[in-house]
Parts: sequence; C-alpha cells; structure tokens
Amino acid sequence: MPTALIINVHEDFVSGAILEDGELQEVFDEENETIAGNLYVGVIQKIVLALNAAFVDIGEGKNGFLRISDIGKSYIHQVLGAKQPQEGSKVLVQVKHDAVGQKGPQLTCKLSLAGRYLVYFPLSRVRGVSKKIIEQRERERLRSLFSKVEKNEGIVVRTASEGMPMEMIEEELGSLKQEWQQILASFKKSRKVKLLRREPTAIDYVLRERLNKNVDEVYVNEEKAYELVKQEVKKISKSIVVHFVEGDLFERFNIYQQLSLLQSRTIDLPSGGYLALDTTEAMTVFDVNSASFTSGKNHAELAFKTNMEAAKEIARQLRLRNIGGIVVVDFIGMPNKEYYDRLFKKIRESFEKDPAHVELIGFTRLGLFEMTRKRRTPSSEQLLFSPCPICKGSGRVLSATVVLKRLSNALREIDLSQYGSVKINLHQRFSGYVEKIKELISAHKDKVKLNFTNSDPNEFEITLSKKA
Repeated sequence: MPTALIINVHEDFVSGAILEDGELQEVFDEENETIAGNLYVGVIQKIVLALNAAFVDIGEGKNGFLRISDIGKSYIHQVLGAKQPQEGSKVLVQVKHDAVGQKGPQLTCKLSLAGRYLVYFPLSRVRGVSKKIIEQRERERLRSLFSKVEKNEGIVVRTASEGMPMEMIEEELGSLKQEWQQILASFKKSRKVKLLRREPTAIDYVLRERLNKNVDEVYVNEEKAYELVKQEVKKISKSIVVHFVEGDLFERFNIYQQLSLLQSRTIDLPSGGYLALDTTEAMTVFDVNSASFTSGKNHAELAFKTNMEAAKEIARQLRLRNIGGIVVVDFIGMPNKEYYDRLFKKIRESFEKDPAHVELIGFTRLGLFEMTRKRRTPSSEQLLFSPCPICKGSGRVLSATVVLKRLSNALREIDLSQYGSVKINLHQRFSGYVEKIKELISAHKDKVKLNFTNSDPNEFEITLSKKA
C-alpha cells in the first residue's frame, strides 16, 4: 500500500497530509497554533498544595498547570540554582499539552529537546530506543549512543534513526546539547516571562516528524519547499520519490472532500457495516454495527469480518481526528477466544504507523476493548469545527411537540381579541405544522399570520398589533 506525504503551500500557509492508497490518514497545518513543546520562562502565580500543583504565567493567556512532582532535584540544582520554587519565582517550563476548553496548557519541568533522530533529556536519566525498531542487532547498535550522554542526561532514539549513519545521529546529539546550554544561559539572564524555544515551523515539523522510510512519495507544490524536501530525502532513502506539482494539492488529491466527512458521527465500513462514534470530555466510544452486511456462512464469520474492518478504520479515525485519552470499543460479540486473539493482532497491526503513543489494554469482562492514545495538540474536531450556537454542541434541538406546547401556553396567556393582528414567526421546520397551529388559534385564525423565517428552531416570536 503506497504512502504519500502531501505538502501544500499556499501564500506562505503550509498544510500537510498523509495518504495511504489514496485514503486520508492524517492532516496537519500551520493554523494549528500549537504551543506544545515550546520552552518558556514562566513565573509561578499560585501554588495549591491540595492539588500538589502550581499555576504558572507563560504569557499565553491562561496560566499553565504544573505538577510540583515534576520539579526534580536535578532541575532545582541545575536550573534554579538550588533554590526551592515559590510564588513569584521564575521557572523554566515546557508545554506538555495545549490548552483545551477552559483548562490552561499543561506544563512540565521534565524538559526535552526533539530532533529528527533523537529526543534529548538534559535533566533526566531516560534511556530508550523506539519500540518500532524491531531488529535486535539494530537496537544494540543504537543503544551504543547511551554512552555519549552524562549520567544525569538522557536520550530516546527515534524510529527515524533506524539504518542511519552513527556520525549523523551523534552530530544531532551534539547540536541538541549545545542548544540546551544556550537555553539555560538565556533563562538565567531573563527577568520576565518570555518564549525561549519554539517548536519548528509547519514545513520543518512535517519533514522532521512525518518524512521517514514509511513514505514512498512526496508531493510538493512550491519550489523552495521542493528543494528542501529533496535535500532531506537524500539523508533518508533513495527510494522516496519527490514530485513537484503545481496547484492546490488538497484539491487534486480529494483531501477537502475527505475532511468534510469528519463531521459525520457514523463511518461506513467496506462490507456494509458501520461505526458509530461518540466523544465526551473523558473518553471516546466506538460502537461497531453489522447493519446491512449479511454475507458469510454464519454469525461468527459475519461478526469477525466486520470487527476486522472496524479495527483498521478505528485506528485510522483516531489518527485522522487526532483523538486522545481513553478509547473504548464495543465490537460485535464473537463465540470464542481464537477470534478475539486474531482481532487483537489486527488492532495492534493497525496502529503501527500511528506516531502517537498508543497503549492497547485489551478486552474487559464485558467484552469492551480498552486503549489509550496520547496526543499533545488539539483534536481535528477542535481545530476544524466549533459548537453549533443553537444546539450548543449537543446535536439536538427541542422537538416540534415541545415548541408548539410552549406556543400554545404563550397564546393562552394573551387576550387575542384585544389586538387587530397577530404575527407568529417560527423556524422553517414548522411549515408542515400549519393545520396544527391553526387549531391553537381557531377562534382568531383570520387575524393571525404565520411566518417561518425564525433562525432558531427552539424558539418562536409573537408580534401583536393594536386595533385601528
């Protein structure tokens, strides 16, 4: 299945997408306005011992939330000069998660600097190699990098390091160490809140985080970006083909139309089944349904095939919509453990290309599948859509029966005989209820005029005119 990376540049605005066999898997752009990963000089505004947390001003509107337990001994010694943090103290913090809703950004003092091949931890003893690098000999080769950091430092070797020359990776490590020293020096000189390190621009982010050996082709529509991509591709793999194509690539590859489907609560599966998706603040729930799909020798085979299709599509939807947190899936019930083991394997395979950290927990006693997915940036729903001002994001409005009952009560409180004309304005959806409305005002129907131009389907307007 060919994987294509799309880099669409329009008037200095950069957007990107990943397609697998023409199907949209992920989308990202410069308009995301994420501050996740940024490093700031912050000032502690308040410490709440009951929460074991501090609220820190980083100059980005809402104060950030910092857990006190994140402030380790190494941090206090190296960054704060052995001084204990208190209200009014300046601190060096990194944004762990963007602000969501009424909550400010989550901050951390467990600082890290991300490169293409490594993540460098200047104050932590973290050591690790990406789990997606499977070959044992390659893992051992990359573990030799651990000797290049001091005992109080740490590194995590990223998937992009697989097969890359050791001197190239070591060069990046040296650059990240040097950058850390510059950040630390700048923090110690600073007297007020300010940004010290910003995550890379959209195109740099796309090349660093999404251009890897899994990509077969790259499409770019801007000459400078095209040259930059060609340089980066040379470092990774000769097999990646880079194309320069003029025009709007999102239009050319049908990405806009695929994005419009994100509004739908239901997702069709290839064989006729579908997924129902509901998201709350605490978790996301998928319900798998067979619907009109009835082919197959028996119920077990039908359920298994639908579930296998659903596993692949759920992984795609979570990545495409950038959904994070707890995820629960209600798969169709199957008769024995063998089916569930094969389904679990399919689920694991479906998440292999997801760049986010995914933890597959497994099936509960009720047969529900549990997992978690970590993300640092807002979901696609938060970026692309806003709550409906009428239904307030519930997706529901009052039934016609309820609104007409309220109208009847309102008219009953008015002595219509005292007025020469009565205008009632309702939403267009009530145009099919003319006869029922006339029954409410049967005694005065000659003086009542109905309009259906009200913009709110939950409300109505009554306009009364005195007799001449």
